[in-house]
This record gives sequence, C-alpha cells and structure tokens, in this order.
Amino acid sequence: MVSDKSLKPHLSSLSLVGAGELALNDLNVIENDSGRERPADKAYLGIRRAILNGVLKSGEHLREEPLAQMTGTSRTPVRDALGRLVAEGLAVQVNRHRFVADFSFEEITVVFGLRAKIEGYAASLAAQRITPSELDALADTIRKIDQLSDLDPEIAAERFLQLNAEFHAIIVRATRSSQLQALIAQTVAVPLTTIKKFVWNQMLNIVRSNAHHRDILEALTHHDSDWAEASMTGHILSTRPKSAPFNRAPSQS
Repeated sequence: MVSDKSLKPHLSSLSLVGAGELALNDLNVIENDSGRERPADKAYLGIRRAILNGVLKSGEHLREEPLAQMTGTSRTPVRDALGRLVAEGLAVQVNRHRFVADFSFEEITVVFGLRAKIEGYAASLAAQRITPSELDALADTIRKIDQLSDLDPEIAAERFLQLNAEFHAIIVRATRSSQLQALIAQTVAVPLTTIKKFVWNQMLNIVRSNAHHRDILEALTHHDSDWAEASMTGHILSTRPKSAPFNRAPSQS
C-alpha cells in the first residue's frame, strides 16, 4: 500500500490540478485537423498555458513583444489573446497594461464553490445523457485508480492526476453541451502554483476520492440526476481549502 505520509509531497491539491489539466485539454479543440492553429488561438493557448503552469507568475507584467516571441506570433494576436485572458479572469488590466491575476485565498474558495455548482449541474445533466460506453469508461478509470497503490508514490501521484482529470472529463463530455464544457474549462483555470500555495497541506486521500467516484458512477448508472448532482458537489467541496496558508515551507513529515 502507498502510505499517506509517502504521498504527502505529491498529492496536495490534485483535485483542482486535475481539473486544470481538463481545462487545457478541452481547449485543444481549437487546433484544426492539420495541426496548425490560428495565430490568435496559438497566442491565447500559449500564454494561457504559461500562466497555468506558473511560467508567467502572479502579478507579472504581460508585455506584448516578449509574448509574441514566446508564442511565435505577432503583437496583434497577442493583444487579442490578452483581451480574452482578462475576460476569463486569468489576467487583469490596469490602464493600458495587463498583468497576470493574483488569486487570493478568498478567490480560490470562490473557484471551488463555482466548480462544485457547475460540475454538480453537469453531473445531473450527464445522468440523463450518458451512454453505456461512457459508463464503462468511468468504471475502467475507477479500476485503474484502485491499482495505484502498487506504484511508486511519485508515479502514483502523477497517474492519479491524469486519471482524475479523465474521470471528470468523461462526465463533462456526457452532458453533450459545448457551452457547459467551455464554462467549466474557464471556471477551473487556476495557476498550479496558486493551488499549491493554498492547499499544500491538504492531503488528498485517493481511497476516499475513488469512493466518491464510485458513488457518482452509481448515480449516473441509475440515471438519477439529483443523486449525481449531490455526489459530485460533495466530492468537489470535500477538497476545497479550509484556511489560508502560513508563510512556511511545506511539511515533509
């Protein structure tokens, strides 16, 4: 078995991290079949990923010329991309300048609350629209998470991140709503460094999380919208940060 103590440095905040990966993956649909993106979309996705991955840090000045070089575009697509990021909440505008948004503890709790409500609604909708093959895919994901206890702790943590994101992505796709998918992708977009800052000491219990997954799957299998919504809402709220962090190094004990 993988112990809680050995996993602690790796599993903090994975619930939202997995959601963030879902947001990035969903946005890849902008890329066309030839593998080439429109300049505006290329700039948007490049800057967005840099913010979410912590390459561009909270409060950093988003200058057009360096960003154009970074994304391999020109200033016009970058300017358009920055406007989209301001509207999305990942950037803020002060006069004519734009900066990476700085998420406070209060904002993080808002993100968790929004995600609980929106993904809860998504689960209720999916309960009426999900297919047998999608239910099988959810069950398969749960089985794969169960097998993580046999892996090295660091590998188990990384694999859980992927599988957790896949689980949520299947349910979101099962809504058959492009508007809802886009809204969720925007709602869960929080930089990883910010997530770690606020929920570093909140160990995510894989066994408990997968028990939640089983409850959600059972509700979806019975096509019970109320049950699915309640289960998903509780699942997400169980991992939200309980208090603001202290300015100290994370405990390794």
